[in-house]
Amino acid sequence: MGNAFSRSSNDQSKGNKRALDPEETQGRQKKARFDNEPAVIIKESEVGIGAFVNPALKGFHSILKYRAEDFLVNEVDMDGNIVHLTSLEAPNTQTKEVKLDYYKPAVFDKEVANILTKEFAKELRSFLKNPQNADAVITTPTDKDQRMLFYQLVEQHLETKINCRGKEGQLVVRWPSSVYNDEFIDWKALGGEYLQANMCKIGIDTMNAINLISSKAAVHTKHFGYAGTKDSRAITTQTLTMKSVKPGRIVMAQEELKKAGIYVGDFKFVPNGLTLGDLGGNHFTIVLRNVKDATEEDLQASLVSLKNNGFLNYFGMQRFGTSSVLTHTVGCAIMKKDFERASDLILDPREGDREDFDTARKLWKDTHDPEAALEIFPKRAYSERKLLHFYVRNPESHAKAIKSLPKNMLSLYSHAYQSYIWNRVVTERSRLFGNDKPLVGDLVLVSGNSKAKTPDNRKFNNSGRRDPLNKKIPKVLTEEDLENYTIADVVYPLPGRQTVYPENEIKGLYEKFMAEDGISMEKRAGHFEGLNGDYRTMLSKPDHMDWSFIRYNDPTEQLCNTDIDRIEGVPEPVGIEDGEYLALKVEFTLGTSQYATMALREIMRAETSAQAQSSILHH
Repeated sequence: MGNAFSRSSNDQSKGNKRALDPEETQGRQKKARFDNEPAVIIKESEVGIGAFVNPALKGFHSILKYRAEDFLVNEVDMDGNIVHLTSLEAPNTQTKEVKLDYYKPAVFDKEVANILTKEFAKELRSFLKNPQNADAVITTPTDKDQRMLFYQLVEQHLETKINCRGKEGQLVVRWPSSVYNDEFIDWKALGGEYLQANMCKIGIDTMNAINLISSKAAVHTKHFGYAGTKDSRAITTQTLTMKSVKPGRIVMAQEELKKAGIYVGDFKFVPNGLTLGDLGGNHFTIVLRNVKDATEEDLQASLVSLKNNGFLNYFGMQRFGTSSVLTHTVGCAIMKKDFERASDLILDPREGDREDFDTARKLWKDTHDPEAALEIFPKRAYSERKLLHFYVRNPESHAKAIKSLPKNMLSLYSHAYQSYIWNRVVTERSRLFGNDKPLVGDLVLVSGNSKAKTPDNRKFNNSGRRDPLNKKIPKVLTEEDLENYTIADVVYPLPGRQTVYPENEIKGLYEKFMAEDGISMEKRAGHFEGLNGDYRTMLSKPDHMDWSFIRYNDPTEQLCNTDIDRIEGVPEPVGIEDGEYLALKVEFTLGTSQYATMALREIMRAETSAQAQSSILHH
């Protein structure tokens, strides 16, 4: 075994790892490409992506996301710490040392009778003698003081583990399970009413992972909080919080969760839960396989350029879907209130579709029979089936049908259109004016009004970790401002009702590109109903960037360990000194809503859509 990672950029970020984007079916076994990808190739130019920070870079051949382990994401918390899963052990919930002194059955039964009744002591002894009856439950009327004495007796003097709790004036005793794990928790003494845990998941998105944990541990999904969603085409690690959830429930469900590719651990108790946005970004660890058409010196030059100059902060291909009908086209139709067109885009046949979808779409196109189409549309066709269910009851009610879709789905379509316009504007700005300095009339974000009043409900809500008063607002640059800002400070808006636009030629680009789609910036047009707009930096520079090279012979060989591998003690891959293939391992941290694929695009000079990448093989 030879020179594992032959060289790297520098040592400043050693020990930092993580990232964002693969797919997998069962476990973490070899995964050769993505299965059943549509045949149609979506090009970056179709979603407005077209320029580079450094046009002079050579580019190179490589394979992205060949195995799940080739593309990893670890969340970065608000303090800048990279989130890793390091232990699956149950937490210590004892707030004081408990001196154990297990009683003999007769002595224990006598104490139970003294606290409660002789009858219940006999019933409890019969219960303890039959552990095979896992569903057995016994109850007796009690008051709070009796229950506390009984809990202490069980905790210190009964060797057999049972669950006991009070409910509506009754003491309830049953055998431990993931459903009924009701250990006593002193939330305040342990650190807070939220159970925090780190989750590493494989081949499943955040919401489905939470739904599975909810099901296996009998914890309602409303109790969960998380800072960001991670998709299924990834091995990702992120933090969850669960309000007033006892860790025993999660621990007892761990084995079942592992079968679904979900690992939960690093438990602790905290005073505040997580809400969307409570994160600092993501740390990526990415392996590009079969690198060629460039020397290691060429690669070094490209990597140094990315590190020093950054990349255009485009919304990546994931934002726009994987079919020939891109999500922003549906969003555009919805924004124009052309609801029948939006419905057709969602339901009608499209190029490169899978056979089962294509058959269902053609049936709808030919018959417009919602009941017949529902019969054959695949269950995973969520938006399509939702529309058809509505059409069964309300034929031709296109506006109401579209509005029957979940709010998060509707916002996904509209946000995709905003992203598309942003991409187009930034591409043209780069071509017209370059990427090296701000323009008069450009926008930067500055601190807003710090004297704003705290929302009335803030003191009653300890969910969330961001300061809602720390809001930045756009500032239009004057000639005098230019010396105080760099291109890294420049932001361009996502169009919306409250958007402030640049006061230069860039505003004209927004007007021109949206007019081509029939969208008006004027409020009276009502095209941005429910969309306030936002701001996004034009450029991004990766933080904590590091890289290395590894040679290998087996195209499917694992070249990067995950958090789970490290927990299980799997040796780090070391490569083969004279291996046939060359791989580049690169890692870096990006801010929230920034795309690692767009950072890689700056150096690869290759199409980054999943379909384009899935067609590349070792050769």
